Amino acid sequence: MSENEHLEEPMFFSSYQHALDAQCRVALPSEWRRQGGEMSFVLMPARDRALVLLPKQIFAEFVNRTRKLAIANPRIQMAFARIGEKVRSCRCDKQGRMALDREMLNSIGVGQSIQMIGALNHIRLVAPEYWNSCSLDHLEEDLDEIRKVSEDAGDLASLLGGLLGKSE
Repeated sequence: MSENEHLEEPMFFSSYQHALDAQCRVALPSEWRRQGGEMSFVLMPARDRALVLLPKQIFAEFVNRTRKLAIANPRIQMAFARIGEKVRSCRCDKQGRMALDREMLNSIGVGQSIQMIGALNHIRLVAPEYWNSCSLDHLEEDLDEIRKVSEDAGDLASLLGGLLGKSE
C-alpha cells in the first residue's frame, strides 16, 4: 500500500444489516476496512434516532478547527463538554469487529441487529426497522439540501439530480 493511500480519507458506500454479538460487537464490512491498517472511530449520537461512526481523523479535524474558538467562548466550551461526555472511541480488531456502547444502542432502539449505512464520509447506525421505514421519496429533498451548501453548480448534487431526471 502506498503512503498516499493511508492518507486518503475513507469513503463509505452502501448499506449493510449485521447482527450484534453478545459483547455488542459488530463486524465492519470488508469494503469499509483499510487493508493492513487499524481503523479508529468516534461513536456519537446523531439526530433522527441514529448514531454516527466518524473516522477519528475526521473528528480530530473538526476539533482542531474549532478549538481556538472554544478557548474564548464559554458556550463552545460547554458544547465540547457535552459532546465529550457522549462520544465513545471505537477501534476495529484484526477481524474487523468493533464493540459498540449498549446504552447508546438502546437509546436509538437497536436490539440484536443494526443497519450500517455508508454515508460517504461516515457510517450511520440505526435500528433496521427504522431505516426500512424511511422512504427514498426524500432523496430529491436531500439533494436539494446538498445543493444549498455547494458553491459549484456543476457539483455532485447537480449530477445526481440529473440522473434522477430532475431538471434544473
